[in-house]
Amino acid sequence: MTDADVVVVGAGMGGMAAAVTAAERGLRVVLLEKGAKVGGAAAYSGGQVWVGNNHVAARDGIADSAADTLAYVTAAASRDASSLDRRLAEQWIAAAATAARWFEDIGVITWEVIPGYPDYYYPDLPGSRAAGRYLTGAPFDGRRLGADRERLLVSPHFPVGIQYGEMFAWGGMSSRTEWDWDLVAQRRADDVLTFGTGVAAAFFRGVLDRGVDVRTGHEVIGLVVRDGAVTGVRVRGPEGETTISGQVVLCTGAHDWSAELSAKFTGIPDDDGGSVAPNTVTGDAIALVEPVGATPAALPAWAAPVLPGYRLAEPAFDGDTGYRACFEHCLPHTFLVNARGERFCDDAFHPRIVAAALGDEQGGNLPFFMIWDSRHHRKYGLGATPPGGEYPAGLVASAPTLRELAVQLGIPGDALETTAARFNEHAVAGEDPQFGRGTNLSVRLFRGDGRHAANPNVGPVDEPPFFGMRMRLLNTGIAAAGVRTGEHGRVLDGAGAPIPGLFAAGECATRAAAGVGYNSGYSLSRAMAFGFLAASAIADAR
Repeated sequence: MTDADVVVVGAGMGGMAAAVTAAERGLRVVLLEKGAKVGGAAAYSGGQVWVGNNHVAARDGIADSAADTLAYVTAAASRDASSLDRRLAEQWIAAAATAARWFEDIGVITWEVIPGYPDYYYPDLPGSRAAGRYLTGAPFDGRRLGADRERLLVSPHFPVGIQYGEMFAWGGMSSRTEWDWDLVAQRRADDVLTFGTGVAAAFFRGVLDRGVDVRTGHEVIGLVVRDGAVTGVRVRGPEGETTISGQVVLCTGAHDWSAELSAKFTGIPDDDGGSVAPNTVTGDAIALVEPVGATPAALPAWAAPVLPGYRLAEPAFDGDTGYRACFEHCLPHTFLVNARGERFCDDAFHPRIVAAALGDEQGGNLPFFMIWDSRHHRKYGLGATPPGGEYPAGLVASAPTLRELAVQLGIPGDALETTAARFNEHAVAGEDPQFGRGTNLSVRLFRGDGRHAANPNVGPVDEPPFFGMRMRLLNTGIAAAGVRTGEHGRVLDGAGAPIPGLFAAGECATRAAAGVGYNSGYSLSRAMAFGFLAASAIADAR
């Protein structure tokens, strides 16, 4: 048996934030990760940490306030106002700003504001900002990790090595023909880590520098309880089972790779779903807390921030699940349709897509398909396929006419032709009066083609040959359900009382601080904030 003051379960953003905080406060910390590598869903992400009223924006001269941040979070959740716990929202907003400054002050990470990147719903929602709330880490030299570099997950979804400002200047995420590939190659040769991989690397270095006992390949299989309080964990590792004592902070992540939990809480059929998160993200916290009387809470399935994507037939690297988020559906010369051959939403903005796909009055819009033309193929490619390149075998259908393409996809040809004609009528001018595609400023900047003058997200689909593929709704390591928690991440029992010795942070905890509202960067922000709060509460009580 090992004695510790704090046992952190899960080495993603929340877990490493908790571990650094506890160790910095002088506590003995064991950090357990069931996978072979650390970083969790954070390492696979874009590394966006949404923090209102933060010190980095302030030193850049960008004005903000906690009140405006709360107003925005509240408005974003207004579709179901009861889903938002105002006190937890206030605590998250305050703690995220405090933690961001503190982690920088103690040398864990150097933050940068993602330049010119607006809130999702700017300027439509009160309290929104045109820039300043998105933080990410400065480039991190992977060589600083030494031999532990091999224990860090690296994102297959983002161009690790370059920075947001560079990517925006080059035309956006998908304008790869305009990128400086010599610079990209040099950064990768120098092991420069950016996006979520860079953020995870910085926190991992912070964990190591503070003497945290990091054990990868160790799965927690149960909680130890004494006199109603959690006093440790039972863990299974390479050398068998053992017990580690200490107060417990659960940071096990979402439930993406649990078929049972995903079916229960998202309702996405297997053929239409998947995940871009590491396959160790299986919702472990939900089962771990049941014996001590805690229960999960869930948001509506439409509130889950999933991404449109697809699955490759063959993995590209060791451990690859084959799932890929699709950003190319946001670009000009494409649109999405349902099985009726009809568009059904602003199909460049993924929160609109998931809400419409799962909650339409006609019974939902699954399955759905991406349709594009030869200009899109020539200019943008798809994932690892370069512009004008050959798509992976079995993934994409192609035909000389939309009607023939529809036959291959199994959708009505006349409906697809009608949909395209209606879309193209206005797309020439970069407009979409039917659904407002290309009006969201965040999508225009991050996922559009900045070189396409009419609209970064809108262009006609009328140049043969035509292409199409069936899409999936891919979970992103952001949960629809999680453990009920209160202030400082304390896990609550069925009666709403805190369970002594047990905390949760990150996506294994219910999203009550944000409710059904979502903005990219919320997830890493909440994980950092509540990991910091949980560890601080333990340290303060000693």
